[in-house]
Amino acid sequence: MMNAFKIIGIYIMLYMANALWKVFYNIYLAEIGLTGAEIGTLNSIIQALIFIAVVIWGRYADRKGIRPTLRIGLLVTGVLMLILSFVADFWCLVVFLPVFAFFYHPLGALTDAMAMQYATVEKKYSYGSFRLWGSLGWAVAATVGGYLFTSLSLKLTFYIAAITYMLIVPLLSTRKKVRTYKANFKLVGLRDVISNKPLFYFMGILIFYGMVCSPMFYYLNLYFSELHASNTIIGLAYAIMALSEIPLFLLGNKLLKKIGVRPILLMAMGSIVIRYAVLGYYPHVGVALAVGLLQGVSFAFFLVAAVSIIEKLMPQGQHATAQSLIWGSYIGIGQTLGNLLIGFVLDSAGMVEVMQFSVYGGLACVIVSIIYLNRFRFERA
Repeated sequence: MMNAFKIIGIYIMLYMANALWKVFYNIYLAEIGLTGAEIGTLNSIIQALIFIAVVIWGRYADRKGIRPTLRIGLLVTGVLMLILSFVADFWCLVVFLPVFAFFYHPLGALTDAMAMQYATVEKKYSYGSFRLWGSLGWAVAATVGGYLFTSLSLKLTFYIAAITYMLIVPLLSTRKKVRTYKANFKLVGLRDVISNKPLFYFMGILIFYGMVCSPMFYYLNLYFSELHASNTIIGLAYAIMALSEIPLFLLGNKLLKKIGVRPILLMAMGSIVIRYAVLGYYPHVGVALAVGLLQGVSFAFFLVAAVSIIEKLMPQGQHATAQSLIWGSYIGIGQTLGNLLIGFVLDSAGMVEVMQFSVYGGLACVIVSIIYLNRFRFERA
């Protein structure tokens, strides 16, 4: 039967596989000769597919169950990851990456939905207590990968990631079927979103924050490369950020009950402004590594707050639907736009200048969020 240990194992291995290729992918693209605009375009293509993919696979999981859907996604993603290692032409990637993203994107959202459903039944667990294991897996893979890929070919990231995705499948197989995990996905139409003003405005904030976070989450590897850091240092940077998330996923849930969602969300957004200011105006490898410790506040606190708000704004039990709105707005739309913008800026400015500009985007996001939270107040979790 599905149990907490299997869910933890899935999170560890899923985020290890994700880190193995995502941490170094931009560097790999730069190595094979792609321009900043081309890298930004490819990153935006990957992110743009998330909303469509999560909607379609969420509906499928509602009929067939989360575990069978995840098995399909993991196996196909593993195969496509192997093929990706042989695709080096920009226009071929433009065609291939949407296919890859269609199967890759639902993996995180459906795993989150399964963990949230399990935590609903088993009260001693929470979403944060499961998700923190994903951060641990990411940290381990980024550290080991950074060390290995300083001397080995970056192509190996694709092979190891593919194998890791496929090794998750046995954890989703059970002999005794005790509980069926359904995605409980409901198709949310544009009219439904617009008519729900708090939901509509919050999705706008998610999109805005997604744009603001794009330089930090997708181009930090190129920032370190601009500072002439090795792949070992880049892997260490991502590991530090992931490890900082672990205690704060647990702390975030506790703070929600004590102080409410407003301070949690504003702390998350305020921390990323501080990080951009440090990275933009004090560009030094050691300083950049140190400020990565704020990642737990920037991401873990944000995700805990966003999940809490969306769950309050959606009908009870629609876990997968709520997750799809977060992923679709924050990553699908927000980070797609952010990647496109940054990609074209990179051909005329460096990553240090991008970080400086991002300070003002972060401040604007904080102000908009304060206005929103003053108008729509949320009770403590």
